[in-house]
Amino acid sequence: MNKKEYRIANVLIIAIMIFFAILAISLSSNLSLKDLIAQTFNGLLGKSSPDDTAIASRCSNKPALNISSPDLYLRKLQQYQNTCQSFVTDRLMIFTLFPQDSASAATLADNVAGTLLAFQQSGVNPLIIAEPYIHDGPMSYRRYMNGEYDQYVREFFENLQQKGITSDSIGTWVPFPESNTPSWDNKDTEPKDFSTVVNKYLRTLRAIFPTAKGSILLNATTYEPADLEYADGNYLSLVSYVQDIDKRLVSSVGIQGFPWVSRANQNRREIFRASEFLQPDYAIEAARELRTRDIWFNTGSFAAKYTNAPEQLASINANDRKAILEGILQEAQKIRQLQQNEYRVSINLFAEDKSGSTEATDWSYLNDPSTQKILKEFLSAANQADIPVWIYDKDKSAAR
Repeated sequence: MNKKEYRIANVLIIAIMIFFAILAISLSSNLSLKDLIAQTFNGLLGKSSPDDTAIASRCSNKPALNISSPDLYLRKLQQYQNTCQSFVTDRLMIFTLFPQDSASAATLADNVAGTLLAFQQSGVNPLIIAEPYIHDGPMSYRRYMNGEYDQYVREFFENLQQKGITSDSIGTWVPFPESNTPSWDNKDTEPKDFSTVVNKYLRTLRAIFPTAKGSILLNATTYEPADLEYADGNYLSLVSYVQDIDKRLVSSVGIQGFPWVSRANQNRREIFRASEFLQPDYAIEAARELRTRDIWFNTGSFAAKYTNAPEQLASINANDRKAILEGILQEAQKIRQLQQNEYRVSINLFAEDKSGSTEATDWSYLNDPSTQKILKEFLSAANQADIPVWIYDKDKSAAR
C-alpha cells in the first residue's frame, strides 16, 4: 500500500469511527441522527444551524399526532404539541360519573362515546376515571354494593357499545378513585369494601367489553373511612384495600400524590419531596399484591394554591416547581430500576388550571413562558428516561 492509499484508508477509518460515535450519542440523546450530525458539524465550523432552536424546543423525537378534532381534551393536547413542536403523549385522562337512572345512562354514554371515538381517530388511548358521583351528588357505596345502580351501569356500557365503542377503543377504566380519602359517601364502609365495588364495576365492564382493561387509583395518604378532614391522614399500607380485588380485572396500580403548602396566613409548611407525597414503597406493595408490573402516578406541581382567598394565597416559584417535577421523575426511575426493571412506571401529569374551582389550585404549565420551559425540560427528561407521561388537561374555551 503506497502513502496515498494509506492516507485514504486512515481517513475512511476515522470517518467510520466518527459516524458510529455520533450514532451512539444519537441513540442515547433526544436528537435524531440527522439533527445530531448537522448540529455537530455546524458546531465544528462555528455555525449555528437554522434548526437549532427548533431542535432544542422539542420534547421528543416522535412526530406530533395528527389532531383535527374539536374535542376539548384533544384541543388541549394540540396546544402541548405546539409548545413542544413534537409528540407529547398518546394517553389522556378523562372523567365521568355514575348513572342513577336509564336517562342518565344514555346521556353519559353519549358524552363519553363522543370523546372515545375522537380519541380513537387521533390515536389517543383514554384513561377513564369513573368517580362515584351521580347527578344528585356523591353516590353511596353501600347502595351501590346493594345493587341499586347495577341496571344503570350495565345500560351505560351497553349504550357505549351501541354507539360504536369496542374493546379496542374502550380504554382503561378506573372506578372509585381515591377511595381512601374523605371525598366520597363511603363513611359506612371498610377498606375491604373498595375491592367489592371495584370488582363489581369492572365485571360489568368486562361483561360488555371482554378485553377491556381495568386499573385502580388510591391516594398516597390514607384516611379512616369516617374521617371528614384532610388533616387526619397517615401514610399506611394499601394492602387492606386491594387484597380482595380480582387480579384478572386489574392490570395496573395507580397512586395519587401531590405537593402541598400551607396557607399564606399560617406558618409556612411544605411537602415538596416526591418520595413523601407519592409513597412509592406502598405503590410497589400494592402492585405485588395485585401481581402486576405496571404502576402509574397521578401527580403534578402547582403554581398557586388557595386562589379563592387573597389573604391565604400561597405561590411557589419556578425553581421549586422544577425541583418537584425532577423529584417525581427520580422516584419513577427508582421503581423501574428495582430488580432488573421488574416494574413499568408511568406518570399522569395533572395539569389543569383549577384556580376558579373549589379546589382553588393552579396546576397549569402553558400560561407562562417560564413554566412552559420547565414542562418541556420535564417531558424531554422523561422521554430520555423512557418513562411515559400522560396528561390530564382540557381546553375550557372549547367546552361544549
